[in-house]
Amino acid sequence: MCKNGYKGPLCSVCKKGYNKQFHQCKKCPSKTWIVGQLLIIFTIFLVIPAVCVWMNRRKNEHDEGDRFLLDTFLSKIKIAIGFYQVTYGLVEAFSYIEWPESVQVIGKYSEILQLNILQMAPVHCLFQGLKADAFANLFTIMAINAGFAVFAGVAYGVRKGLISRNENLGEEEKSQSISHFKEAVYRNVFFFLYVTYLSTCSKTATVLPLVCRELCQDREEGLCLKYLKADYSIQCHGPRYNKLVTVAYMSTAYILTLPMATFIVLWRQRRVLLTTSDVKTSVDPGSTVAMVKGLNFLYENYKPRSWYWELLEMTRKVVVTSGLILVGQESRSYIGLAWVVAGMYGVLFAWNHPIQDPFENRLMTTSIAVTVFNLGVGAVSKIPAENLLTSSDSYMDTVMFNILVLGANTLVIGLLACKLTLVIITIIVM
Repeated sequence: MCKNGYKGPLCSVCKKGYNKQFHQCKKCPSKTWIVGQLLIIFTIFLVIPAVCVWMNRRKNEHDEGDRFLLDTFLSKIKIAIGFYQVTYGLVEAFSYIEWPESVQVIGKYSEILQLNILQMAPVHCLFQGLKADAFANLFTIMAINAGFAVFAGVAYGVRKGLISRNENLGEEEKSQSISHFKEAVYRNVFFFLYVTYLSTCSKTATVLPLVCRELCQDREEGLCLKYLKADYSIQCHGPRYNKLVTVAYMSTAYILTLPMATFIVLWRQRRVLLTTSDVKTSVDPGSTVAMVKGLNFLYENYKPRSWYWELLEMTRKVVVTSGLILVGQESRSYIGLAWVVAGMYGVLFAWNHPIQDPFENRLMTTSIAVTVFNLGVGAVSKIPAENLLTSSDSYMDTVMFNILVLGANTLVIGLLACKLTLVIITIIVM
């Protein structure tokens, strides 16, 4: 018999009134809690663009040289976002491990940066007749990506029309205004797509046929069915799955195209990037300058010779989270593999020191070190299918250990908050 709240194959499907978090079925939160959480998230995503607009009009001449405040803000915040996205991805990918409660708390609140709308506001908890499965999560993140791009395109068209009809501006001023707004649109769109990229990868990986698991109902294995390991309510056969998985293949094409297209654009401009940070000197100003400047947050904080490093960083994130979903089994060896990959990348980063700003270099090094620490915690945590010494479990449940884990995982956001506070205070005083 399944425990209360569970049903279906391997008791891995949640009953009505329950919501799945890290493959565990928990009672649905109240509607007031869901609405309040969404309002907080909505406020956060309004504050960040407002700060970006304010910083875009100011230039920090005190300690940042020729770097614009918006660039420094985005370069620092992308490190923190990337770290907490990886933390959530690890807890989700290795959900068969009994992570300490402190790690699960960090992972739960890190899902905000993954834009898991159906997880933060489960529709089946709000409306009993609706169902949010693995494909619904994939469709949601794809719709969010497409919707944001369309909204940005419409905003650019409207703004361009208003500028073109403004009789108080000359032709040169109109051209400059349109060019600046186009650059801002590119920057916002690319930054948003890269924030949601890791979430798109993980949601795509969870519905591909490679992650299906065969379950047999008899010892002779004569009656067997395949289910998605991420959602045992979905069978990996039949016309419905075959139709829906086509969308996953389309998402896979997007996942491959985005970094490849970015690399090609930056590679074509590599000589400019290696010689100067001002892409206005490009010999082809009419076609790619706005796009390259929109991608400025990807390379501007790196040394000229390391203009490609952010794509390498993105590859690392995908490998230690979504990549292992495709090949992973419920064993300790796969989290050990992720541990080795994270450790080797940390050594590579320490050798190269690709980031120019010393603080950002320390922030990135700290995030990598904490990721390696979390994987070490996962490697020694209990797996239900294995037999570990009880002394190990008791140590993982101690207060001091949970304080250590929480302290390590809040170190990144703490360093970032202190730095941004100092920058804002400096601007106000000046």
